[in-house]
Amino acid sequence: MPLLIMHDGQNVFDEASTFAGQSWNVAEAAQALASEGHPCLIAALSVNDERSRRYVPFPFEMNAFNPGADEYLDWTLVTLKPALAQRFGAVDAAHTALAGSSFGGLVTLYGGLRAPAEFGTLGVFSPAIFPADFELLRWLENRAAPQSRVWLDMGDREAASLEGAAEVVGLTHDLAAHLKPKVREVHVTIGAGHWHDEAAWAERFPAFLRWWLERLPSSRE
Repeated sequence: MPLLIMHDGQNVFDEASTFAGQSWNVAEAAQALASEGHPCLIAALSVNDERSRRYVPFPFEMNAFNPGADEYLDWTLVTLKPALAQRFGAVDAAHTALAGSSFGGLVTLYGGLRAPAEFGTLGVFSPAIFPADFELLRWLENRAAPQSRVWLDMGDREAASLEGAAEVVGLTHDLAAHLKPKVREVHVTIGAGHWHDEAAWAERFPAFLRWWLERLPSSRE
């Protein structure tokens, strides 16, 4: 069965545990697809106040110049994935997805291109790529994940002003252009009237889930 690993697990299923009282309503979206014959497993990983360290792979002010993303991603690959395989059965890379928003989107993209043989699909929601003066864009120059499909999205209200929001949307399209030669596919979605919050990601998540599940290879070769 396909496997989706999600960051910010405290915001994924339950409103009671979220940062802002709004979850992604992932269980509801997944059940709807399962009822259509597209079930999946979802592992949601919560994070504590070290979020800026664990999700950002580059040193900058908010992680006290002590990034922990490589350690976090190593744990995901070396400890989490084998534990899930032991309990639920092995899942090949083509049927494994990684997804998150904001810094979670950043670590998803970084993690997918850091270990291109591990994830077939990357759900990159509203990625916060600004740390260390957009170091991600320079890091991407020598990276590729030719078998990976990337869902890249952004709301059109993700800034304090209309001009700033337009700039963020432009940066999203620029990031897509950087990625297209390096991956199998990039799908860009711009959420109309969407802010940088759980409500917006909850609204866009069902489309991502369908895009991922309906186009998976039928076999696990």
